[in-house]
Amino acid sequence: METGSGEAEFKEAKSLQEERRVPEAERLFRVAAEAGHVGAMLKLGVLVVERDEGEAERWWRAAADAGDRVGQFNLGILCSDQGRDEEAESWYRKAAEAGEVDARHNLGLLLIGRRDVQGASEQFRIAAEAGRTDSMTNLGLALGEMGRTDESEEWLRRAAEKGDGRALSSLANHLYSQGRREEADEWWEKGATAGDPDSLFNLGVRCEHKNDMAGAEEYFRRAGQAGHPRGAARAAAVARGIRENGAPYMPGLF
Repeated sequence: METGSGEAEFKEAKSLQEERRVPEAERLFRVAAEAGHVGAMLKLGVLVVERDEGEAERWWRAAADAGDRVGQFNLGILCSDQGRDEEAESWYRKAAEAGEVDARHNLGLLLIGRRDVQGASEQFRIAAEAGRTDSMTNLGLALGEMGRTDESEEWLRRAAEKGDGRALSSLANHLYSQGRREEADEWWEKGATAGDPDSLFNLGVRCEHKNDMAGAEEYFRRAGQAGHPRGAARAAAVARGIRENGAPYMPGLF
C-alpha cells in the first residue's frame, strides 16, 4: 500500500466511490494524483477515460512512467484502441515484463494481428501457464496453425474443461477434422449448453448431415440468436427446404 503524499485523500476517495458519490470521489482522486499518488492516478484515469481519453492517458502515463504495471497495461489498451499499435506493443511489453499476465494475452492478440503466430504463441503460453483460460484457447489455436496438433489438442482440452466456449467449439472442430466425429459431437453439445454460437451452428450442420432437418433448423435458429453470423440465414433456408450439407463452421485463429 502506498503511504505518504495523497494517501489520506486516496482512501477517502475510495470510500466515496464505494458510496457511489462519484463527483466527490473524482475530486479527491485528482488531489491525490496531483500529489503524486500512483493509485489515484490509475483510479482517476478510469473515471475520466470515457469523456476525456487525453486526460486518462496523461494520468496513466504518469503512473506508467513511475513503473506501475497497471498504468503501463492501461496505456497499452488505450493506444491499441486508438490504432497506435507500435506504442501499444511497447507498453504491453513493459507491463508483461513487470508481471502483468493480461498484458501477455493482449500482446499475443496484437502479434496475431500481424500474423506472427510464433511470437503470439510465446506470449499466450506464459499467460496460459499462469491460468488465463482464453490464453489457453488461443495457444491451442496458434499451435494448430503451426502444425503441432497434439499439443494444440492438449491446450484446447484444458481450456474446454474450464468451460471456455470458444475452446469447446475449437476442440470439437479439431476432433472433427481428425475424423473423431462422435467425440466432436460431445464437445459441440457441451458448447451448445454453454451458449457458444459456433457449437450451436455446427450441431445444426451435423443434424443436417443426419437428415434431422427439424433439429438443424432449431440449432441454426439458436446459433443466430447467440450471435452467429450465418445462423439466422441457415435456419430460414432449412425452413424453406434448402439444405447445404456443408462442412462445419471452423473459424481459425485469424
